Amino acid sequence: MSMSAEMLSQPPPSSVADVEPGRIKVFGIIHIIFGGLGLMNVIGGIGMQILQEPFIRLTNQGESEEMVALQMQMYREMALTTWISTVISVIVAVLVLRAGIALVKRRQSAVKASNVYVVASLVAKAAGVLLFCMVVMPVASGAMDSMLDESIPDVKTILAVIKVTMAVAGVLAPLLGAVYPLCALVMLNKPQVKEFLAKNGT
Repeated sequence: MSMSAEMLSQPPPSSVADVEPGRIKVFGIIHIIFGGLGLMNVIGGIGMQILQEPFIRLTNQGESEEMVALQMQMYREMALTTWISTVISVIVAVLVLRAGIALVKRRQSAVKASNVYVVASLVAKAAGVLLFCMVVMPVASGAMDSMLDESIPDVKTILAVIKVTMAVAGVLAPLLGAVYPLCALVMLNKPQVKEFLAKNGT
């Protein structure tokens, strides 16, 4: 058989755009998991908001009325912030779930949907830090000062440690939470992903 005949008998090499990058399905599945978990957390958070006052009374049986009143006041002062955070969480959860489904189904708009989620997630985390610093931290700090007697040296030290820990956690948690959306932004905006979805997407 001649060389030209062998060349004709060989299948043409597949285009790079025809090979599905594994990251499409991987991020699609993770998006869906995070979206589902986010919605579950929102449902649990709404339940806690509705039952917060009865829960405070139940868990503080035997405590003084002043202590219960302080906790009730703290809950009421942070209620608006909590509801704002809940609404933001619903939006982010729906967006990441939508993006995950689009990726798994190989939608041509999947990368765009994921990018919308990323932007919303990062904005939500920035808003969360802002609300924490402006509302949650001052309210929680004031409540702790009222509940504990600062005239006792050991208590003052404990309060200082708790406040520093809260401040660090309140800022560090959103920063750590931003790692995944940033990874999705970088990994899904690669040319091979866009080319595959543009050519083979539904």
